[in-house]
Amino acid sequence: MLGKIALGFAVTTLTFTGYLLQDGFVHVSVDEFTEHGTHLHLFVPAQLATIAAHFVPPRKMEGHQRELRALLPALKLSALELAKLPDSVLVEVRDGREHVLISKAGDGISIDEETPKEHVKVWVPLRAVYDTAGVLESRAGAGTE
Repeated sequence: MLGKIALGFAVTTLTFTGYLLQDGFVHVSVDEFTEHGTHLHLFVPAQLATIAAHFVPPRKMEGHQRELRALLPALKLSALELAKLPDSVLVEVRDGREHVLISKAGDGISIDEETPKEHVKVWVPLRAVYDTAGVLESRAGAGTE
C-alpha cells in the first residue's frame, strides 16, 4: 500500500515538474558595481507567469479591457513571429557610457543593460510570453468595460 502511495506521489511530482518547466526559465541577473552591491542571479520557471495570470484580480483589469484586447493579440503574434527569426539584434542604444541591447537570442528575448554602476540582464522565453498573453487575453475578453 505504501509503495502505491509513494509511486502516486512520485508520478504526480514528476508530472507537475514537467508542466512547470515546459516553457523554460526566465533568467534575471543583476550585478551592481559598488562595494556592497547586489549580485543577484535568478532562474524562475517561466510557467509561473502563466499560472499567475490566471489569478489576476478582475478589479485590476477593470477599465483596461479595451487596451488589453488591442495589445495582447499583437503581443502573441509578435512572440510567434520572433520565434521564427534567427538570433538578431532588435534594438541597441548607446548613450555615453550606458548601453541597452534588446535581442532575439535562442528561443527568447534578451534585454541587456549596462551602466558604470550596474549590469542587468533578463532573458524571457517567447513561448512563455505567448502563453501568458493568451491567458490575459481570455481574461480581458470576459470582463465588461
